[in-house]
Parts: sequence; structure tokens; C-alpha cells
Amino acid sequence: PFLDAGAIVMKPGLQWGGSDAFEVHLRGPGGHGGLIRREGNLMSAQAFLLERLHTIVDGLETEGAQAHASVGDLRTDGLWNVVPRRVWIYGSVRTFTKEQRAEALQRFHDLLTETGTEFGITAELKLVHGTVPMINDPSVTDTVMATAQELVGAKAALQGAPMTVSDDMAEFLLHVPGCYFSLGARPRNLEVVPSLHMATMQIDEAAFETGVKVMAGSAARLARNEA
Repeated sequence: PFLDAGAIVMKPGLQWGGSDAFEVHLRGPGGHGGLIRREGNLMSAQAFLLERLHTIVDGLETEGAQAHASVGDLRTDGLWNVVPRRVWIYGSVRTFTKEQRAEALQRFHDLLTETGTEFGITAELKLVHGTVPMINDPSVTDTVMATAQELVGAKAALQGAPMTVSDDMAEFLLHVPGCYFSLGARPRNLEVVPSLHMATMQIDEAAFETGVKVMAGSAARLARNEA
């Protein structure tokens, strides 16, 4: 939704990062909101953790792009006057290489240990699912770009630095050379464009025709090249 409708963007080699969805489970004694202090206070502990979450990816860069960590959901069993005994935190860690992933996850474990020690609580990390970085085959990307340029001209462009979004299509590209491209679908009447995955996201469905033509044209070119 951020690209003009009908635009085609791709990148040879590393295009998008890999991701690990995670769940953090904090456990503590809980207590009355008017009595509990810092020790065992899960709400203080989660604030401490989230404020420092960025440190697990600090300095992890590839081609000028910074690895990323974020939280999208937080749940507790507390109430307005009850400090919870359980806190669940859901988010993702996004990196570009195996080495970065290993480093980020080790830092994450270290941060959870620090949080647990600081507040006298337990902190557990569970990786829910993930995907590998998106790596396009340069030769296939050249073919797709040539097809796109014939169809949309200057609206076909190469992406700059890798991005910290991800897609399961990356798993297929581990086994079959291919090219994942982005299709612009931003509605012309929107001044503020809602982000991906938001309930308010809107797209210009007329752009689908361009996407299908690029896919079909690229497949035909690749088939001719292999014949």
C-alpha cells in the first residue's frame, strides 16, 4: 500500500529479512495494587524489558539496514487494582543473517535473565514460528525486471537497502531460484496510507492486472530461456 498503484519493485540478492515470532511469559507473585512495590512487580518488569528490547539488535546491520525487534501485543491476568501474576508478550525479531539471528537471540535470553534478576520474577522465551531471509536469484530478477520495464516503464525499479519485513515465500527460494517482487497498490484518493496488516488498510485492486502480467510474462521468458 506504500507504493503507487502499478509500480513494481524488486532487489537481486537479499531483499527482505528473516523473522522469528516470539512469546515471552513473565511470572511473579502478583499482589494488591496499593501494596506491591518493585520486587515481583510484573508491570514494572515488562516496562523494563520493553524499554530495552531494541538493544538485542543494536549494531546488527546489513547493506545499511538495521535489524529490528518489536512487540505487537501484551496481555496480563491483572486488573486496575491487582498487579498480575502472569504477563504474556508477543512480538518478532527480524534479522538478515544466521549470525545476526544467533546474536540477537542470545542477547534476548541475556535480557530476560537480567529482567528476572532485577525484579525477582521468572521470564521464559518461546519462539513460535519464523522464516528465513528473502534472497532473490540475480538472474531470475534480471528477467523479471526486463518484463516489468516493458510493461510499466519507469514504474519498475530496484529496491535499495533490504527491508525488515518477511514472507514465507523465502522458504521456497531456498530450493528453487526465483524472484519475489512488490506490487504497488496505493489508492490515489488516500492522503494517509494505513500500514500493512492494519484493519483499515486499503488497496487499488486494479493493480492486480499489472502484477499478473508481470508474473505471466516473466514465466514465459524464463521458459524460453530454458528451452
